[in-house]
Amino acid sequence: MAIDLFKKEIWIAFGAALLLLTPIANARARNTVFACINLSFILMLVGIKMFPVAAVLLFLCWLALSTAGKQRGRHPVPLVAACAMFVLWLFYKTPLAGHAFDHHHKFTNVLGALGFSYVLLRFLDAIRSIADGRHTAPNLVRTVNYLVPFHMLAAGPIQAFDEYMEDSGAPEPLSFEGAVRGAERIASGLFKKFVIAQIISRVFLTSFKAHMPYAIIEAQFYYLWLYLDFSAYSDIAVGIGSLIGVATPENFNNPLVARNIIDYWQRWHITLSQFIRRNIFIPVQVSLVRRSDGKNELVIACVAFFVSFLLCGLWHNVNFRWLLWGAIQAAGLSVCYVFRHYLVKKHGRKWLNARQANATLKVISIAITFEFSVFALAATMYDWG
Repeated sequence: MAIDLFKKEIWIAFGAALLLLTPIANARARNTVFACINLSFILMLVGIKMFPVAAVLLFLCWLALSTAGKQRGRHPVPLVAACAMFVLWLFYKTPLAGHAFDHHHKFTNVLGALGFSYVLLRFLDAIRSIADGRHTAPNLVRTVNYLVPFHMLAAGPIQAFDEYMEDSGAPEPLSFEGAVRGAERIASGLFKKFVIAQIISRVFLTSFKAHMPYAIIEAQFYYLWLYLDFSAYSDIAVGIGSLIGVATPENFNNPLVARNIIDYWQRWHITLSQFIRRNIFIPVQVSLVRRSDGKNELVIACVAFFVSFLLCGLWHNVNFRWLLWGAIQAAGLSVCYVFRHYLVKKHGRKWLNARQANATLKVISIAITFEFSVFALAATMYDWG
């Protein structure tokens, strides 16, 4: 994660946002103040010497977005900007290459403070939406607020650009009930991270240094720890967003009770799966369907799954382990999709719905999905040598 919740910067930014944004009802004024808070937060993280680097990077992103809608998406600047952002991401995700050009690691520290992996996806989502003509380019203030909202840098919700632009930025006045719900989400996140996740980490985890059979047990607890730790950040982000009046998407919806891997990806890291669906899976699927004249539906879906999740694995980290994780996820999704298609074709949708309502089958399917997710994650962590 980019932000350590033990550090004071995020809580200073939260206090400033709560104090300064709450009394402001005008959307333009709120956006301006929020941008100042976000930039101040980055300044606290990277320091005065490296802040100009972050500011220039955000300014260049805004310039690229400003030209994305020109000439119906054929303007060269957005394409060049997207390629440049991708190169920066490679620089950030491949330490050997990055350190060769960044001896003191100052630039990679800036990218880490920005949560650059998430900034990249937000930028790509925005530039595609603008190039397709769904929205006009945002001004510099709104660009900053979309790319680097301080409370989302650690949690990583990848808010859809379309949703962001449809929000005026002027929320309803905060009610007492809303304030209580926001505070409860923050408290829930803190309890998950600093109590439950900490207990699991200290008691059960060995960084996968243990041998079999304990490694199997550790894999279960590592998956639980990851969910609690990651969802804790999301809870805190949603809670802060509700208190300061900034729309913040949910990122988890009880993924531990998912009954198949397709259901799982509708519950786990929801904003990432939605980004993959709208920007990779559907475009790949539509392109292949057009080329095949609507034939080979199942094969096309499987190809789209593999393209989507191999890229998703590499986005997490550029190495073989995460590529393997992506391949495992794609294989699981493909098998689930094909099997469901077979059952519907043979028995009908009504029969399938009746089977899914069976309590015993539901428990079994949840357990299988849980273990599949554990296995996929353990494959990237365990030292198989």
